[in-house]
Amino acid sequence: MNPILMSVLLIVALAIFGRTMTRRIQLLRALQPADRFDHIKERLKNLLVIAIGQKRLVARRKERGSGIMHALIFWGFCVLLIRSITLYGQGYVEGFQLPFLGEDHLLGYLYIGLKDIMEGIVLLMVLYAVFRRIVVKPERLHNTFEAYLVLGLIGLLMVSDLLLDGARYNLIQLYNNPESIHYFNSPEYGSEFLWTPVSVGAAGIISGFGAEANTGILGAMFWLHIGTQLVFLNILPLGKHFHVITALPNVFLKKLGYPHEKPKLLDLEDENAWEDESLGVNHIYQLDWKQGLDLYTCTECGRCKQVCPTYITDKPLNLHDFNDKLKFELYDNAQRIIQRGKLAAAAKQTEDAEQIEKLKEQMAALNSDKKLVGDVIAEDTLWACTTCRACEEVCPVTIEHVPRIIAMRQGQTLMAEVYPKELNPALKGLERNGNPWGIGYDKRADWAEGLDVKTMAEDANVDYLLWVGCAGSFDDRTKKVSKSMVEILQKAGVSFAILGVEEKCTGDFARRVGNEMLFQMMAEANIETLNGYNVTKIITACPHCLNTLKHEYPQMGGHYEVVHHAEFIDRLVKEGKIKLKPSLEGGLTYHDPCYLGRYNDVFDAPRSILSAVSQTGLEELERHGRESFCCGAGGGRMWMEETIGKRINLERTEEIVRRKVANVAVGCPFCLTMIEDGMKELEKEEQIKTLDIAEIVEQNMA
Repeated sequence: MNPILMSVLLIVALAIFGRTMTRRIQLLRALQPADRFDHIKERLKNLLVIAIGQKRLVARRKERGSGIMHALIFWGFCVLLIRSITLYGQGYVEGFQLPFLGEDHLLGYLYIGLKDIMEGIVLLMVLYAVFRRIVVKPERLHNTFEAYLVLGLIGLLMVSDLLLDGARYNLIQLYNNPESIHYFNSPEYGSEFLWTPVSVGAAGIISGFGAEANTGILGAMFWLHIGTQLVFLNILPLGKHFHVITALPNVFLKKLGYPHEKPKLLDLEDENAWEDESLGVNHIYQLDWKQGLDLYTCTECGRCKQVCPTYITDKPLNLHDFNDKLKFELYDNAQRIIQRGKLAAAAKQTEDAEQIEKLKEQMAALNSDKKLVGDVIAEDTLWACTTCRACEEVCPVTIEHVPRIIAMRQGQTLMAEVYPKELNPALKGLERNGNPWGIGYDKRADWAEGLDVKTMAEDANVDYLLWVGCAGSFDDRTKKVSKSMVEILQKAGVSFAILGVEEKCTGDFARRVGNEMLFQMMAEANIETLNGYNVTKIITACPHCLNTLKHEYPQMGGHYEVVHHAEFIDRLVKEGKIKLKPSLEGGLTYHDPCYLGRYNDVFDAPRSILSAVSQTGLEELERHGRESFCCGAGGGRMWMEETIGKRINLERTEEIVRRKVANVAVGCPFCLTMIEDGMKELEKEEQIKTLDIAEIVEQNMA
């Protein structure tokens, strides 16, 4: 007990920590606004399951060992927190204990026992972590000095506390407690040392040193533990281990109802937005505070790059580096951003035009000296992303990578007018004919000729609109899927119609490449048409159309019940409107489309259908479900050539070939094209058939 020394340590350490955290918080507050405080109960559930329960680490089969290791260290820290508060109190009051955790309460003994066991476990996990880094060397990990420093500090915290209790045990049990040390000793629950086997084991190591040495060890370990903890506290905000502080709030503030923040509906009529370059993200200060918190929270664990199709195929996008570069740019410009925020607030409070103009000039002068895209993030890096969300799905702290990338693409496309020029033909096709192929819009319904399919213009009194999509209307291969879908709907007696020449691209492709103007133009035209026919229910075979119609059209007043054709077919089967027979010969596997699975949580319906038609059952790919591997066509990549590294579709196709099946099912026109192309490149198109779910169902209906 030394109140003066304890006070000095706490004041100095907390003052330094408070100053650091104040700057970090000021920086976040100076960024753009974000609304993340709704649905508190659901957020608390996420906090409990994902953050405290460590779901994404423990539940991930591929890395369960390291996940459990990390989780045990985290849980050990949580348990040790109570002990730390107790030790701070004992620096002022001998024998200090928190309420209900004293020697008169069973809870106190249970806590002592739990704390003791957890310290031993954490120490073992630290040794395991060091072993992994030195011997196993997983490719995704970065062996930095900081990593070893933090593991060393964690180990030191455990060792110091165990030796502290070990010295207490020796002095009390072996040397007649010469210092009159307070300890738990209840007639009902016994001595506290009956509950602490690990500390008793530590006591044996130093038992032969004598009473005087154990007294010295007791004091040294007490202050070493306190000092180590306060040093650790101040190291955390300075590196990747900032996530120890920010992970819980970041998970609490994760996007609800949709996997990540939707692309913002930009006000393209706002002249000021064009003038101050605030359409999309063009400068580091234009990130919102949640995106800034994401950068703070990145653990640099490398799980994102481990599943990223672009990184795996040797593209320049490495999300670990991507986050780091943005974070360091944020830190480098912290003072400018904070000052800019103050000027922006002042500009809102005045109506003096001259003063506003002066403030804007001052704000512009505070911009970073570096171009966000070009100097900080390379152009090839930005445009490599397929927006598949595999990175977000495995991120243990729920970082949202894709919205940042799309916002930066918006800035490049709208403001800088710098984007891959190979996109121009597809973009012009959208402008002129409402589809990226650029084929005349008047040919949009030609695929349905002779199929007795009504258009909404002919009869809008139907239950469902079949949204065919651009691929289903113009791509020769995908037209077969559209015809199969018509056959299924007609056999089931479903009342439906198509828009025909009135249908335009949903604009998904345009939005993913940052052309918000073109997206809004497509969306406005489609919503006007849909609302004009009072459409409420839509079926589509394209997950990209599904995602845009269902989740993004509501931003512009288009509210519809949208279902993927696999879900709808599964519903028809369950209702007995169509019957399937197990007549598909040869092995069958399924490729999960990113925008169907990870974006819209549709995993079971396709598998239910495919299991019913296969003679041998469905055989899963190594990467499936939430960790399915992208085909390479999302995020506008369908319309860009892969000139760097290995083709993503080839990587996926090779995985399918290794499964040694005769059939691979897909549920997306992009996936159909990419995997078929891969099969052709590998000269496997005759041995392995690539079929859409609708085609398989049509061929195997009873």
